[in-house]
Amino acid sequence: MIELQCIDCNCNDCIYMVRDLAKRKEWDNTELHKDQKNASHRISYGFCSFFKKEVTFIPNTCQLDTQKCFKHRRL
Repeated sequence: MIELQCIDCNCNDCIYMVRDLAKRKEWDNTELHKDQKNASHRISYGFCSFFKKEVTFIPNTCQLDTQKCFKHRRL
C-alpha cells in the first residue's frame, strides 16, 4: 500500500501536510454533504509546510502536481 501512495503522491500521505479538520467539519455540515458519512469524494483541507500555503486535496487520488515535493509520512 505504501508503494502505491508513493506513486500517487497525495497530500493526504505527505509528511508536510498539516490537516485543517475544522474547515473540513465546517464543509461537512453544509447541505452539499448532508447525510453522507465518510464520502470518499470529499475535499480535504490543510496547510503545506513545504510550500507554506493552504492546499486542498481528495485523499486516495493521484496528484501529478506534487510529484517533486512529496515525502511519505511513514518513510
